[in-house]
Amino acid sequence: MSNRVDFVFNAFNEIETIENDISEIFTVVKELQTESKIIIAEDGSTDGTSEKLLQLKSKFNLTLSQTKERRKYSKALIDGISLSKADIIYFTDMGSKFNWSDIKKIVQFGERDVLVIGVRVNRTDPLYRQVLTKMYSVFIKSFYGYSFRDPDSGFRVYDRNTLNKIIEHGLINNHLLNSEIGIRCLAMGNRLIEVDINYKNRNDSSRGLPVKIIPKVILSTIQNAYKIRKDL
Repeated sequence: MSNRVDFVFNAFNEIETIENDISEIFTVVKELQTESKIIIAEDGSTDGTSEKLLQLKSKFNLTLSQTKERRKYSKALIDGISLSKADIIYFTDMGSKFNWSDIKKIVQFGERDVLVIGVRVNRTDPLYRQVLTKMYSVFIKSFYGYSFRDPDSGFRVYDRNTLNKIIEHGLINNHLLNSEIGIRCLAMGNRLIEVDINYKNRNDSSRGLPVKIIPKVILSTIQNAYKIRKDL
């Protein structure tokens, strides 16, 4: 790996899994044999995650971005990335949804002007979420002309230069931030590489997109889609 890569993770109320996740991530990053930071953007947790991270900081050489109040997902992403000076940024959420060894599968493709997305396969989350992913892929293809197998997957590797330009320009859709960044990356000429990764459902009803707000999110997404397309 010729470019330096840092690893940024968003965390909110992850007390049940945070220590195990960080231990596994630390092992994977160490195996890559590269100078890298593990950055945790902790987003105002109320379950003891913040305190646990402070306990783990020295053991796993963590860089922490913490706040007492909940930030928007986009703000947590931006704050975490601001602590890195690497050429390549890996970003995803905590929460034991992924096989962390899959990090090695996607960071190997990280380079200038390349967007790498981990495509969730063997999914065990509810069928309606998988159907929504396929419908959203069709919508993006027809509306923007870009093809993504898994447009809102949060398991990603970004070119830092491209990501900085997108952040400086500003983001519109906080509900589907990952897909907006992906669309903007391709609009700026980035090459897309998609890599299959494993994904598992957390069996936690408080996680993911609640069914009752799906109509609101769909309406917001359509409204924002026109703004984003006009802004490209």
